[in-house]
Amino acid sequence: MQKANKIVKLITLFLTVLFVGIVLMERIPGVMIATADKYESLMFGLFKISLLDDITHGLSGLLGLYALIKGYRYSVYFLMFIGGYYSLDATFFIINGFITGQGFIENIMLNGPHIGITALIIFALFKSLKKIELNQDIK
Repeated sequence: MQKANKIVKLITLFLTVLFVGIVLMERIPGVMIATADKYESLMFGLFKISLLDDITHGLSGLLGLYALIKGYRYSVYFLMFIGGYYSLDATFFIINGFITGQGFIENIMLNGPHIGITALIIFALFKSLKKIELNQDIK
């Protein structure tokens, strides 16, 4: 169980640093390229980042920090919540890309980071939750 706790904490730490890092990196001159929409830019000319993305990444980072401070149980809750959110985000935008005629490779590359986040979270939760005993009688 100790190994599972460590994996959950490490992945929570990684994601927290990632989310906060994305928001901070956007503030470096030259990283973001302006678009016609004043609330949307391209990170490195590749990834479309909107104000909603900034808010989402910032809140995700703050929640991750809170979970790390509170401990293992909150880290598991954080991963469950963030994993659900980012998996739905990736699913919706992949479907939207297919419907709107976005190229397959472009669609997958654009949503790849959220797919990766989801896969990492599934791995952490699987490692954490597979040790739970499910042999109690149901009354």
